This record gives sequence, structure tokens and C-alpha cells, in this order.
Amino acid sequence: MTEGRFPSSQAWLRRAQCVIPGAHHLSGRVLTTPERSPMYIERGFGCRITDVDGHEYIDYLMAFGAFLLGYADPEVDAAAREELERGSLLSMNRPQHVLFAEALVAQFDAADMAVVLKTGSEATTAALRIARRATGRRRVARAGYHGWHDWCLPLENSVPAGLDAQVLEFNANDPHSLEALFSVFPGEISGVILAPEMVLPPTRERFQALQDLTHRHGALFILDEVKTAFRTAPGSVQARFELKPDLTTVSKGLSNGWPIAAVVGRRDVMNSAAGMHLSGTFHGDTAAMAAALTTLRIVRERDVAGHVWALGQRLIDGLNTIVREFDVPALSYGEPFPPMPFLRFDHPDSQVNDAMRTVFYEAMLERGVLLHPRHMWFISHAHQRDDIDTTLEHARSAMRIASQHCRAT
Repeated sequence: MTEGRFPSSQAWLRRAQCVIPGAHHLSGRVLTTPERSPMYIERGFGCRITDVDGHEYIDYLMAFGAFLLGYADPEVDAAAREELERGSLLSMNRPQHVLFAEALVAQFDAADMAVVLKTGSEATTAALRIARRATGRRRVARAGYHGWHDWCLPLENSVPAGLDAQVLEFNANDPHSLEALFSVFPGEISGVILAPEMVLPPTRERFQALQDLTHRHGALFILDEVKTAFRTAPGSVQARFELKPDLTTVSKGLSNGWPIAAVVGRRDVMNSAAGMHLSGTFHGDTAAMAAALTTLRIVRERDVAGHVWALGQRLIDGLNTIVREFDVPALSYGEPFPPMPFLRFDHPDSQVNDAMRTVFYEAMLERGVLLHPRHMWFISHAHQRDDIDTTLEHARSAMRIASQHCRAT
């Protein structure tokens, strides 16, 4: 269907194979197969991207959630450029460092202080170091994806042996699994780090139960809002569900594509970081801070969270209507929030399921809609109702093809 549409992408891929291990600096960027999907992008603006072969797409990945407002937002980028012209990385502290920390903690009812970093993986790693320092304990319990650092991926053969004994996994939807860890390791767990998208369905009671259980055992409750911050509410998931985490990590939605991350938290806990080495050469970059300050202002002033929530729900509802129309074994849902939608195919035969899914997603690419078949999507403030409706029109055509393929096998 799409073979031969991506000659320039293929040429760049061949060059990458010579100089980049695995041919990709970034994981998860192959949508179906390298020959049948756009591997290299030329530019992006708003909610649209154009690949190196000149094909334009409505993008529902938004750089895996890094662009909450849309690509190349003029206000955000102008603020960053102003800092670049003054010198965005200088030898000493800047007033902007204080202004940014003040603005960031003002977003969260449970935060008094902030540590600024560059990536979500750095933020989650720093949060656990702070928790260990604050409690004097070594082990941590986790539920969710928290990045690529050693402690996050203990099963990879490149990670030192023994980390899995310090990093304990639990089921976010089964408090008994967390209680069991506290029973096996009494007085040893420093913190519980939870990605809120793991709690299904997300309710205040379910979050509160995990937080209360954590505090009952003297550990810190850490909410990893790298994915969810600012797109679910101006104060993020914790504001929507009235939670008071001890520490929070943020990154993706913070600065609309400029690299920055942070840990925010209670003063007594965060003061533990004062004597720790949580510093990197580029952590003082004020261009990214200016971008983040502008992003936070826009989030507050323009109901960004309400916009992406409503459009995400419209997309989910429309996809489920189409699924029922063609009697296809599939379901669209938020992961678990509407601004982070997805469409899952559920045919009992795995080969048929994989083929049907591939047919659908490749048909969407051919129609100018970029969706990921294995990763949650992201709605941005740049998406509009017309974009959702256009996407649903194309989804109806693509689902017709997928359903015919399903019945033919």
C-alpha cells in the first residue's frame, strides 16, 4: 500500500545504519516497518509534521508528548530566543533560576521547593536519591515506566547485577502487592514512585489508598508526572484528584519541546537535596526555563488541559463508534486520561490481530494521519475540532480496509 512512498527516508536510514547503533538515536520511532512508514521528519508546526519525502501528517505523537502546545509555538520560542541572545548558560547563578523555581512550585499545592534538571529520567532518578537521603533507607518500590537509567531497567543485560534487589515492582491496581513489599522489607523502602497512568481506573480513592499505605510505612510517596503534568489539569493529576505527594517529577509538558525537567516537593524532604550532588553542566540553561515559564502561563490562561481533554474524549468516542460500525475487535480509550488516547486491536488470533493493526495504521499514514500502534498518543493545544473530525473520517476508511482484511483471513 505504501511501498515506494518514502525514498528519502530510506536513503537517510541507510546512512544512519553506518554511523548510529541500531540506526536510531531515539527508540520507538518505527511505526510499522521502516519501508512503510516515515522514518525522518523535515519540519513541524502546530499539530502537523512533514516528512523528508514531502508528506504532511496530523501528528498524534507530538514528539512523544513533549509538545503540549504544538510545534514551534511562537510565544514559547520567542521567550527562549530572548534568553539565547543574552546568553542562556553562564558561569554563575541567574535571577531566572529563582523566578523559574518560584513559578514551578506555585503550580503545585504540595510543593515548596524545586530542583531543576534536563530530562524525565534525570528527574525520577533524582527523586529517588532525595527519598533515600531523606529517609535513610535504600530500597524503592515502583509502578510504571520511569526512564532509561539503570534502576529503571533492571532486566537489561547492560545493567549491573543486584539492582533488582533494590528496586521492587508492584501492581498499581493491587494495594496488597505494595503491602506485601513493605511486609517483606520492613523499614527498608525509602519511597514509592508511581506513574499515575498505571492506576486503572484513575480515582481519588485508588490514588489515596496507595499514598496512605506508603505513609503508614514511613516511606515517601513520589508521583511521576513526567507524562501527565499540565495536560490533565493546570496542577496536573495531583490537583485533579486532590493528592499531596511528597515529591513530584515533571518534564514532557513543561516547556513545549525545550529540554528541561524538575523535581518538586515538600520543604522538609527537598532540604535533603541541599547537601547532595544533583547538578549538571546544562541544568542552568535559562532558554529552556523561559520556554517553560511561557508554557506554564499559557497553560493557566487558556485552559489547555480542558481543551486537550475534550478533544481526546471526542477522538476516543468517535473511534469507538467506528469500531462498532465495522464490528471490529478493538477499543479506544485514554491511557488512562483522554489527552493520552489509544486504539487497541483485540482479535484472539495474534497473527490476524497484528496484520489488522498494521493495515489500519498504514492506511492512516497514507491518509495523512500519524498514530503509533504500540504507544499512547498525545493531544496538543494546537489540535482543533476539525483535526479530530478529519482524523475520524480517515479512520472510518482505514477501519473499513482493516475489517475487510480481518474477514478475509
